[in-house]
Amino acid sequence: MRPRIGVTSRFREAIQSHSIHRGYVEQVARAGGLPVVVPCLAEELCEPYLSIVDGLLLTGGEDIDPAHCTGTTGQAGYVYQPGRDRFEIRLARSALDRGLPTLGICRGAQILHTATGNPLIPHLPDVNGGLVAHRTSLTEPSRHGVTPVAGSKVADAYGEGQLKVTSYHHQGLGEQTPGGVRWRVTARSDDSFAEAIEREGVAWTVGVLWHPELPVDEGDSGPDPLIAAFVSAAAGP
Repeated sequence: MRPRIGVTSRFREAIQSHSIHRGYVEQVARAGGLPVVVPCLAEELCEPYLSIVDGLLLTGGEDIDPAHCTGTTGQAGYVYQPGRDRFEIRLARSALDRGLPTLGICRGAQILHTATGNPLIPHLPDVNGGLVAHRTSLTEPSRHGVTPVAGSKVADAYGEGQLKVTSYHHQGLGEQTPGGVRWRVTARSDDSFAEAIEREGVAWTVGVLWHPELPVDEGDSGPDPLIAAFVSAAAGP
């Protein structure tokens, strides 16, 4: 049987719709998983959703409200989704407690970092001297290099050479706090900032700031190697 992969969605107020980019569900399906879209609803529904899936994919989207994470400040005119933040932070914590295979993509990696007591960097262009453009504009992604750490799950999936990734974020993963859950940084961009994190000694758990679900190729192309590794972990032995 195909492993059931819970894939979080976002709520679009303007059109009153729970929505998700096609790349997430299509890549999971190509990798042999059965995507189960998880709408961000009441927090008490987190555990029931996790009880029916074999893995959790935390998707990208808007910035996390500073009320729910440290290291950031509110941006004037920016619309946050605090309901989604509360739901996904609890979802992430519960998935980690359960030992459920988990992949966080972009915002999803930031949710994993935040849910385990670690801060975010509010705006990478303010601190990296423009060395790497992690996004081209508010509406355009960028392509840049990422170097995986040997022996990591990221390197196992892609190899140990530098990758060219599709990136669409402006916030980063801050220095881990002594009291937070520790993550191993397993890939960095050319400006030395963390691009991937992994948990060791527990279930398959990875967060990446780039978008392995993009671009969406038409036809019968195979799945992204990292998403395929995640779905395989969710399938079990």
